[in-house]
Amino acid sequence: QGTFSGVEVDLSEHARLAQVGLLRAKEIVTDALERRAERIRIEPKGERAVIQLFVDGIGFAGGRMSSKEGMAVTQCLKLVSGMDVKNRKEAQSGGIRAEFDDRKYLLMMNTKPLGGGAERLTVDLIDVKNAKYSPMELGYSQSIIDKIRDLTNEKGIVLAAGPPDSEVTSLAFTIMRGIDAYVRTTFALINVGHRDLGSVSQFERRETDDLETALQRLIRMEGDVAFIEPFDNETTIKQAFEKCDEITLISEIAARDASTAIPALYKVAGDPKIVAKSINGVFGQKLIRKLCDKCKQPYRPNPKLIKKVGLPEEVQTLFRPPQAEDGEDLRVCRKCGGSGYFGRTAMIELIEMTDGM
Repeated sequence: QGTFSGVEVDLSEHARLAQVGLLRAKEIVTDALERRAERIRIEPKGERAVIQLFVDGIGFAGGRMSSKEGMAVTQCLKLVSGMDVKNRKEAQSGGIRAEFDDRKYLLMMNTKPLGGGAERLTVDLIDVKNAKYSPMELGYSQSIIDKIRDLTNEKGIVLAAGPPDSEVTSLAFTIMRGIDAYVRTTFALINVGHRDLGSVSQFERRETDDLETALQRLIRMEGDVAFIEPFDNETTIKQAFEKCDEITLISEIAARDASTAIPALYKVAGDPKIVAKSINGVFGQKLIRKLCDKCKQPYRPNPKLIKKVGLPEEVQTLFRPPQAEDGEDLRVCRKCGGSGYFGRTAMIELIEMTDGM
């Protein structure tokens, strides 16, 4: 149904590529959607290309193909998503709009060069109708929502921290969406891609603007909160520290968890006092799978387990994935596909920069 960016793609100009790779690409995407995958990864491994599907954060084998076929599929998906098929030396991103089983999807794609003309392709499959972005939509507790608003109600920096593939960008975006945008004038200084900004405004940033210049312009406009680029280089971090006494900043940082993000900032700032003064709080999250509500089985837990995990003593029943009875085959659940799990939920951690900290 066309590219996400609106770029027109003429398949006739790449007829040979489309002939070789388009049908196989459709088969891979269809298989992923049928299996409820949220991500596809296609990566060359020697003479083969390996397909990996991720369902509720867990990787599953999605098949193999020759390296030539894998390259054709990758280049074909790049083509239909509006990327430059001739460029294999730089990371690119793009997307297409699609429909499957009467549902609309966004297929957001990213490439990573691996050298020698090889590329790793990652495809995120987003169910448009069921996509959730705000803390309320994602089921955050009221206490976490209140903390987000408290920490972003003061000038300073609020960070989301996490390792690769932990959805740390989504966490940072959710923090921004948790702000009451009718009370605090909030702007996104970066391209948020497919994500719904809600009441947040997109800031018209000039191509020549570095972070400091863009923030100065926003401050003159009396903006209260800015969603900015990741803390992935020294220049960005130092410019954020310099301006955070005039505006609230929300960003992300690559770290194992919230606690390891703070020492990493010390190294760049050179002075722990600067970090303590500038950081309002650091959020982290752990995404855990939820039991399928259609096939989960109740069981009576050992009282020692109840005590060990800190549950109330009156809890008499817990649930687990279905298990086959002796001599019987386990019936595959149509909802979860037999995994016993459906969807994920987030456990949120927060390090708040209090006086004690």
